[in-house]
Amino acid sequence: MKQRGQVVIDKILDTAERLFYTQGYSNTGINQVIEEADIAKASLYKHFETKTDLLVAYIQRTHERWHSRLQAAIDKVTDPKDKLLAIFDYHIERQEIRQFGGCPFIKANDEAGTSDPRVLAEIQATKVHSKSIIKKLVAASGHQKNLTDQELSELIFFTLEGALTSVSVFKQTAELKAAKKIIKKLI
Repeated sequence: MKQRGQVVIDKILDTAERLFYTQGYSNTGINQVIEEADIAKASLYKHFETKTDLLVAYIQRTHERWHSRLQAAIDKVTDPKDKLLAIFDYHIERQEIRQFGGCPFIKANDEAGTSDPRVLAEIQATKVHSKSIIKKLVAASGHQKNLTDQELSELIFFTLEGALTSVSVFKQTAELKAAKKIIKKLI
């Protein structure tokens, strides 16, 4: 059973996650978070001294959840090459759920990545983590070796990032599916 403080934190973060992702960090006021989370102003400030503190916590929790869900998707697959492709399947599914809104970390970076070094550091940590997952999967994949492990890892990362940006522009997963198809030919 969750402690009362954790219940309040979760309410705040659930609300911030929805608002920051759908309407943006800059367009979301602290009073809106308080109202929609149905909490007292003192409760918010007890856990998050500033709006930036709330953003950092949102990024951290989103990263933890992203990793957990991605790892579960990868773990469902047994073939090493298909594990790499599972990354694309995971992102296709998430973008459909999120109604093609793009990457939450890129969105936060666009709005607040330079406003506080903690925000940028958290966003960079998510991308470094994504690269490390790809690198491990590439190393274990037994790919065709037309590219080095490093080159293929970078290519997959950049292709994935570009496809996620395209998803948010074109409001469909076609670019992610095309990226998966291209990477499949290379592995």
